[in-house]
Amino acid sequence: MQHPEAVRYFTHGTTLAYRSYGHGPIPMIALHGFGRSGEDFRVLAADLGDRCTIHAFDLHFHGHSPGYPDRAEAPFAAAELAGLFAAFIASIGAERATLLGYSLGGRIALSLMEQMPERIDRLLLAAPDGLKTRPWYRGLASSSAGRWAYKRFIKHPQRVHFVMDALRALRLMNDRMHRFLKGQTDSRAKRQLVHDVWLSYREIEPDLKRVAANAEAHGIPIDLYFGQHDRVIPPLLGSRLAEHAPERVHQHLLPFGHVLLTPELAAAIRRSMP
Repeated sequence: MQHPEAVRYFTHGTTLAYRSYGHGPIPMIALHGFGRSGEDFRVLAADLGDRCTIHAFDLHFHGHSPGYPDRAEAPFAAAELAGLFAAFIASIGAERATLLGYSLGGRIALSLMEQMPERIDRLLLAAPDGLKTRPWYRGLASSSAGRWAYKRFIKHPQRVHFVMDALRALRLMNDRMHRFLKGQTDSRAKRQLVHDVWLSYREIEPDLKRVAANAEAHGIPIDLYFGQHDRVIPPLLGSRLAEHAPERVHQHLLPFGHVLLTPELAAAIRRSMP
């Protein structure tokens, strides 16, 4: 018999690896942050495992999931990712699932809320990316010159790192953000991951008004969890979503920075469950 935390694979167009934690009746799809893997959600099982079965996915290029280098030129579409996760929910015999997204996974979770609200029972977002649009990122990623610059950065990071250092020196970038960006790009393997993930997911840009409208139309509660000391995704960004659906969106502060996948998060999620 397969161990419940063993790595499994699901294919619908593309293939993703996942692990399952807990044995509770509520199916939960969990999506991790950049450079991490679904194994990060293991820490939630002690508090949530009797209420939820957490299906924690490795996103494309991460963990045990395969990479798709060609997607730098032919990026994933929002409808394509929604089709994959809707098919997974059907495959486990569920009508709907709770969706938990952390950081990069939050951006994807918001996109899924746009595309397939009829499959979502509850949306949980922990320090989610996607609450703020980044025109510079979209512009670079969508142009051939920008994609060339991304590719050059893999082998020659010095100029970009010089700009990061200059912005910190001029106090236009805080120390925590500087450490975060340098830490994510301090090896060639990490810079390759930045290239692959940012370019292949460049079309995943959630429309917060549509997310909120879907929450209202389908009666879906949204819980936002932020670290009160987070300088990467600060708590004030939560208002960008909350203003569109104030009765559906509830914000929670935890005494952390950007790293939120902790037992305290599990306890906070449990308290918010009916």
